Amino acid sequence: MKPWLRGLLIALGVLLVILLVGPFLVPVPPLEGTVPPEQLADPDSRFVEVNGIAVHYKTAGSGRPAFLLLHGFAASTFSWREVMEPMSEWGTVVAFDRPGFGLTERPMPGEWTGRSPYSPEAQADLTVGLMDALGIKRAVLVGNSAGGAVALLTALTYPERVEALVLVSPAVYVGGGTPGWVRPLLNTPQMRHLGPLFARQIQKWGADFGRSAWHNPGKLTPEIWEGHT
Repeated sequence: MKPWLRGLLIALGVLLVILLVGPFLVPVPPLEGTVPPEQLADPDSRFVEVNGIAVHYKTAGSGRPAFLLLHGFAASTFSWREVMEPMSEWGTVVAFDRPGFGLTERPMPGEWTGRSPYSPEAQADLTVGLMDALGIKRAVLVGNSAGGAVALLTALTYPERVEALVLVSPAVYVGGGTPGWVRPLLNTPQMRHLGPLFARQIQKWGADFGRSAWHNPGKLTPEIWEGHT
């Protein structure tokens, strides 16, 4: 074997070892100062177990129709604080925190078997599971941003359970998005190990991210930002 080829193979081997083993050498310290979600809940907060996950939700009004509100990425029931009471004049209004956000339980890798509870399909199942838990046979799904995508998928998967759809700036695309070859990489053990570090870094950028996502940053008051965080 030619020396340059041997050197190239050795370099590739070292690089492969670094990519496979290196991420596990990065320490991921446990979070400090965490408290149970119940301690952060509002007086009108409720919790119910759906598909093995403790889901945080709030309700207003009564009777039919029932409106189920699905918030967007990095949001929570707080997003609907201005509309729940007015909408309650029309029927029952339910807003809930989707898995990964707000006060809903956040299973860690290794705590579930099969499909990830954070996948769109699992969230559609959870949406209908919440309806079952609350005794709602059919509902008007109101979805904002990423919640709009989950609402649409729920309607396609369970059309008999959806009375109507209201999509507010839904994150629904045809084509584009994350390339197919990237998604398997995001599910590797290495990325699952480093995931908490990435999430904490995003949290540090939170205020800047929030202002960039706000149409009028001047209206992003400290009180509103605290509600979103």
